[in-house]
Amino acid sequence: MNASTSSPSQQLQQAINSTIDKECAVCYSEMILPTTIPSCGHKFCFICLKGVSVSNNGDCPICRGPIDSQIFKKPLQAVDLKMDIPGTPSAAAPDPVVKQEVDDEDVKPDVKKLQEELKKQQAAAAAQKMFWLYRGRHQGWWRFDPRIEKEIEEAFTHQMPMTEVTICGNPYIVDFSQMCQYPKNQSNYSRNVKRVNSTDFDSLNVKGMSGVFVATTSPPAAAN
Repeated sequence: MNASTSSPSQQLQQAINSTIDKECAVCYSEMILPTTIPSCGHKFCFICLKGVSVSNNGDCPICRGPIDSQIFKKPLQAVDLKMDIPGTPSAAAPDPVVKQEVDDEDVKPDVKKLQEELKKQQAAAAAQKMFWLYRGRHQGWWRFDPRIEKEIEEAFTHQMPMTEVTICGNPYIVDFSQMCQYPKNQSNYSRNVKRVNSTDFDSLNVKGMSGVFVATTSPPAAAN
């Protein structure tokens, strides 16, 4: 039975199931970099699952089954490196201005022209978006998880000297004066961070996001 012939209750259940399939049981948000535990098939955000693996004795948050640590070694996914937070309207472009004579009811808007204008506005908004990257241990850059990136950007735009974020269950400090990040209380172990626009992003060697390599990139011998 397809959606067009399903009853309202069935359509509602299908919508609920679809939402559940996309939601991470750790952060209760739509998954970013969905990662499956091979032994049980349960799926979570990559950094949520990695954090649980470290802090929860390596057990699945749902069934308490084992988590194979191999899934965190040189992970590879088809990643849109410029993705926004799932569920966020892309580019947040303003509504296009409809130039139409309001007193002429026979005049119809030029749909194609409006679509082109909307694309231009979305492209302009995307070009203004800022990305936060952190230096790889050996080469290149990683993009922060978009939700963490949002926290960092908000702190930066509010001119805070630093901010604390949670990455894989562990607290980290992002120091804007030194443009670096480090584990809380371990400032001697730091990595450079960088705030870039879309154009600069494209010019850098961005290997992936949150430790997950993009599918078009071959993971080097040294993973991070």
